[in-house]
Amino acid sequence: MRLQSHSLSPWQHLGLTLMRGLMALLGAFARLGRRTPPPVPAQLFAYGSQPAESLEYLAPAAGSRSRAPVVYIHGGGWIIGKKEIYSSELVFLAEAGYPVFNFEYPLAPETPHPGILRALLGGLCWIQEKFPEHDGVHLMGDSAGGNLALMLGLLCANPHLMNDLGVDPENRPTLSPLSVVSLYGVLDRLSWIRNGFPGASLMLQSYAGKAAFAEMVGPELSITPMDLSFDRCPPSFLAAASKDPLAESTRLCLEWLQAENQPAQGVVYEGEGHGFFNRPGRPATQRLKADVLGFLGQH
Repeated sequence: MRLQSHSLSPWQHLGLTLMRGLMALLGAFARLGRRTPPPVPAQLFAYGSQPAESLEYLAPAAGSRSRAPVVYIHGGGWIIGKKEIYSSELVFLAEAGYPVFNFEYPLAPETPHPGILRALLGGLCWIQEKFPEHDGVHLMGDSAGGNLALMLGLLCANPHLMNDLGVDPENRPTLSPLSVVSLYGVLDRLSWIRNGFPGASLMLQSYAGKAAFAEMVGPELSITPMDLSFDRCPPSFLAAASKDPLAESTRLCLEWLQAENQPAQGVVYEGEGHGFFNRPGRPATQRLKADVLGFLGQH
């Protein structure tokens, strides 16, 4: 099914172009100056036919205990972002024995909802085919990637939800979602707009169109976990930063999941802002990484 991109104003297109230009520079700097080399060289793979359907694979450190893989999905409001910016930050997972699949994916508005989720589901099918020794994965992401990670976890735990995405049965992964880690994710549609997250309106419109700004939406615009109705949520760790306009989104989703008796826990990192996972020198970042490893080790 061909997806039609959502229309943007000339000013919105200009803003998007500037944001993508800055992101391209950040990606180039990340490739040139990786702070920590991986335990083994990263391998690049294509998991689909589009250029953006690619991933970076970090093998677990030699001699480490065998663990289920971590699938990492980068942030960027669905409209920007590069996997290379996270390569160094994900080394701690490989060093702890987790195979890491660091995903790139097609971006909005060129690939609006549900195209990104379909692409990522295809990526999980690729893992299933190429790494058949694994029957489950941990899903992790930050910001919009945290949204996508939890959405994938819910879709895989409740496969009937894929019906609303138009996913053919043969393209539905059967990997078990062992757990989800969301780092300051977009877990409801509107609180980040009310709280003034920079560029939130452009991001939401690019991803899901103007209709996504309504208080209530139908299944075709269920783009966040709190838009869905489901039976089972994978064990979830929801991290937030106290100075982040997205902190309320994490709080709302955590309270909602816990009220539904779903296995969710959360931590607010005081004094931190959005994106602090990419600032390795901060003590809070080291605490976050330790918390993530502790959580993954339980699942």
